[in-house]
Parts: sequence; structure tokens; C-alpha cells
Amino acid sequence: MVVGCAVLETAQPMKAAEAPPVDPHPAGTVIFPAGVPASAADRPAGGGGGTWVFAVAVLLAAGGFYFWRKNFAMPSVRRSAGLVVEETRALGNRQFLLVAVCDRRRFLLGV
Repeated sequence: MVVGCAVLETAQPMKAAEAPPVDPHPAGTVIFPAGVPASAADRPAGGGGGTWVFAVAVLLAAGGFYFWRKNFAMPSVRRSAGLVVEETRALGNRQFLLVAVCDRRRFLLGV
């Protein structure tokens, strides 16, 4: 890329230095396009209405992304544990049964 830029730079025809353009308007002169009022008193109030539209659009996009990620996106961290407890049932004082799955096999354990 650097070599290409250097080749393009050297391939451009060289010109003699030109004098800077002369400003036709004296310093302090303000130029307005046609149809735009010259003074602030003549301008309509309430300009800049596009700012709140942009803010609402950003908030809607962020809310939509949050909703999509919460409901439809795949979980970013997958559990790759070999042992998973599917269900537990209490039997009494500090005793319970649980169903555990390990390598696609189910086990009933009494604890």
C-alpha cells in the first residue's frame, strides 16, 4: 500500500506554486444563502428538531437489541460440564433424592 501511494504521488504532474486565492469579501462579512434570514430575530424558533428524533431512534434500537438478545440469541457461554443435576426431591431431615445425568446416562442418587 505504501509503495502504491508513493507511485501515485510521483506520477502526478508537478505544477508551479500558485498564489493563494484572494478573498472577495472583507473580514467580518457574513454571507447567507438565498432564502435564509440574515438576523437571528428573523429565524423561526424551534430549529434542531432532528436531535430528539435521533435520540429516540437510538433508544429504540438499543431496546430492540436488548429484547432480541434476551429472547432469541444463543447463550454466549455453553455449559460443557459432564455432570448435570436434573431434579431433586426432599425426603425429610437433610435427606433427598436427585436425578443426575452424566455422559447421557441418568442416575438416581440418594443423599
